[in-house]
Amino acid sequence: MPLIILFILSSFLFIYLELSLLVWIGSHIGIIGLILLLILSSFVGLLMIRARGWYTLFNVQKQLAQGEIPARSLLKSGIWIVAGALFFIPGFLTDILAILLLIPAVQRLFEQFILNKVRFFSAKFSANSHRTFYRQNGQEGEVFEAEYEKQVDDDKRIK
Repeated sequence: MPLIILFILSSFLFIYLELSLLVWIGSHIGIIGLILLLILSSFVGLLMIRARGWYTLFNVQKQLAQGEIPARSLLKSGIWIVAGALFFIPGFLTDILAILLLIPAVQRLFEQFILNKVRFFSAKFSANSHRTFYRQNGQEGEVFEAEYEKQVDDDKRIK
C-alpha cells in the first residue's frame, strides 16, 4: 500500500513540475514559441523512433547472419526508442529525461541496471529448475526408448 501511495504522489509531482515548467517557459518565450518547441520536440522524437527502428532491424539482421546474439544491440535500441518516446510526449521535463537517456554514461548505467534485473530473474527461475536437457560433465546420458498407445476411456470415470 505505501508503494502505491508513493507512486501516486510521484506521478502528481511529475505532472505538477511538467505543467509548471510549461507555464514558466511559455511566459518567457510566448505561446507561439512554446507550441513550436513542443511540435519540434515531438517531431524529433518521431524521427528518432523511426530511424532507430530501421537501424535496429538492419543491425540485428547483420548480427544474426554473423551468428551473434544481438542482445546488447536490442537493449541499446530499446533505450533510444524510450528516449524517442519521451521526446514525443509533449513537455520539457520528459525532454530532459530523454536527453539524459542519450548521454553515453547514463546509457551504460541504465544498461547495467536492466542487465542486473534480467540476470536476477533468470537466476531465480533457473535455480528452481532441476531438469536439464544438456550433457552434464561431458558425459552422455542414458536414453530410454518406449512406445505408447493412446487409449480413450469410454465411460470417463476415474479408476
